[in-house]
Amino acid sequence: MANANADATGLVAVEVLFSQRAHAAICAETLEHHPNETGGILLGHFYQNRWQVLEAIDPGPAARCTPSTFEYDRAYVNHLAAKQSRLYCRPLQLIGLWHRHPGSFDRFSAEDDTTNRRFAQQTPHGALSCLVNLDPNFRITAYHVSADLAYRQLPWCKGDQLIDSELRSLSDSSALDPQLLAERALAQHLQRLFECYPRVRAALEAPLAGALDSVLNQLQQQQRWGYGLRACGSYLQLALVEHEGPGRQFWELQFVGDGSLVARSQAFGSLSGEQCLRGVLEGCNHAQ
Repeated sequence: MANANADATGLVAVEVLFSQRAHAAICAETLEHHPNETGGILLGHFYQNRWQVLEAIDPGPAARCTPSTFEYDRAYVNHLAAKQSRLYCRPLQLIGLWHRHPGSFDRFSAEDDTTNRRFAQQTPHGALSCLVNLDPNFRITAYHVSADLAYRQLPWCKGDQLIDSELRSLSDSSALDPQLLAERALAQHLQRLFECYPRVRAALEAPLAGALDSVLNQLQQQQRWGYGLRACGSYLQLALVEHEGPGRQFWELQFVGDGSLVARSQAFGSLSGEQCLRGVLEGCNHAQ
């Protein structure tokens, strides 16, 4: 029988862990705008059945805070969230929201429900939504929100030592290694090239699946072209990016009725026969 508390992946959130920095950011933001409402977004990961919150982003200098409502400075929040995320070796994800409510009111308004549902529907794990009250002491109430807007209160605690070390690791100069930078640039070029062409999401069909090792072997033996492959059922998409030049090519490989491999390109026509892939790579030498 399915667990009613499980998310779309079958996992159940058991608690919320705040880093010292995230907890301090919530306290500081609440103090700065007291007695008005304020809030922000939560960055971290759903990891090992726990919401692990590493950063809490304030609503921004142009945020509107009143005794009963607040509105984000969206441009600021989006910018800062992206910057903070990239500080970590494992980039942070938007996992939830927090905001202060007046007095002891620790339930969500209809407007809160709309916002929480929208965020919860964006990931298979739902979302984390936290309320802050001063009644009179500082108090956080944390809720897991499912895509169908079911709320479940979760226990929480703070401490950097509680956050998994894999998630806490910060970026350093090793990320600027020339080889890693080149690999990252290649991946970005290939992604942009793939985005220009439609894709059928399906596993490779025989006999193309059986020829995949041969295709990979030929690609790996050459040094001039970076490559990416995408399985599309009866055909295989091949993106090529020249390492030291402007060349960009996109081909579709497919076996035809007589059993021969054919490579087709919108820009360069078709090549066929046993040496068709070699012809693609050699033909690319003339591509601009």
